[in-house]
Amino acid sequence: MKRYKWNKKTFFAIVDKFSCPVDPYASVYLNTLTHFRLSTQSRYGGELLFALKYFNSKGIDLTERAVSGKLLTMSEYTSYYEHSAKNAGHSSNEKVVPLFANSEDKSLRNILASNTFLISKVSNGTHRGRIHRLRMYLNWLFEQFHDPISVRQNIEDQLNKLTMKMIADEQSLRSKEDQQTRHPEDDAIPPEIFCKMLEVIRPISPNNPFTERNRLRNYLIVSIFLDTGIRRGALAKLKCSDLRSDQSGSSLWIYPHHDDSSDPRHERPNQKTKSHLANLKPELMDTLLFYIEHVRNEVPGALNHDFIFVSESNSRGTQGQPLAAKSINDMFLTLSKVLNHRLHPHLLRHMWNDIFDDKADYQNSTSGWIEDARKYAMGWSANSTMTDTYNDRRTHKKVRQIMQKHQDMVDAN
Repeated sequence: MKRYKWNKKTFFAIVDKFSCPVDPYASVYLNTLTHFRLSTQSRYGGELLFALKYFNSKGIDLTERAVSGKLLTMSEYTSYYEHSAKNAGHSSNEKVVPLFANSEDKSLRNILASNTFLISKVSNGTHRGRIHRLRMYLNWLFEQFHDPISVRQNIEDQLNKLTMKMIADEQSLRSKEDQQTRHPEDDAIPPEIFCKMLEVIRPISPNNPFTERNRLRNYLIVSIFLDTGIRRGALAKLKCSDLRSDQSGSSLWIYPHHDDSSDPRHERPNQKTKSHLANLKPELMDTLLFYIEHVRNEVPGALNHDFIFVSESNSRGTQGQPLAAKSINDMFLTLSKVLNHRLHPHLLRHMWNDIFDDKADYQNSTSGWIEDARKYAMGWSANSTMTDTYNDRRTHKKVRQIMQKHQDMVDAN
């Protein structure tokens, strides 16, 4: 998959070794996805590339099939479904333990075969994405060559049958790993881990795992996540001009800006939800301004752009450039090792919601106000149902409190 720029915009194409598009329809389809973030476009392109490689290895031209109306058979799709559950580099002919390949013990052979499959298996999310991308591409191809009014009924029936099978498979892959697994009353981060994180991330902490030049920057990143609940992409694209401070307080202007031409990063981060102001504690704003003036602006190359957080090392020639989203992930991996607990940026977004719930309950705020305030702070639309995920925790605690009060009354009587 090749990334290229035209008219200051980034595009993707699936090409051969001579950088020529392997199928113009695949390139056109990828260009219909430009309203997504670049990282999302790249992921969708990778999923399509995986499908095209597989069918090419089987001598199947998906475009030709769509033109002729001879769609994938159930057998052909089932073979792809099984293949898409494996790592991209996995070969079905590989033997993990050839020493026991000819073992006469059938149970041992079954165990080895099962182990080989588990080693090569991808996550349900990856598997589901590959199925979903093939379905979307096949339906898009069908629309390019067949008029919905004049298309033969048997061809449309075949497509509908195949589509329904793929949708059912996608839904079956929404397993426990995609669902919320923590108890409704549990915090996103256990209290003891949370307190330790707050201590470790302080720039003067003897347990801080980062180099001195990165400590203040990393402290601010964690603190802003906790103070605002914004996403990783929104933080990575923050600019000095996005800071707001007036009589009403301090805040950050969070807004979507697809494919910002002033951003030199290959993977340009973006805010995927609607624009809003994220409130910031005055003390944190003061620290952020100190970082910009006395740390960031002293890094060579940082004054060439307006992005707040920059790379302070030059190991890959990126000193002074805007901090990559991947570097933020790496920072959290380092912090996770110190805390012996897996942390990631989105977990702090969940933690912000937990803290928000506790504060709202303490102030006896109404459920309607809490829901509206949460939608604004998270950048969700008025019709979003995302609040249900977080409201469950507060509802569960309320139910427990009511039942506990009732039980106390019964016991007293």
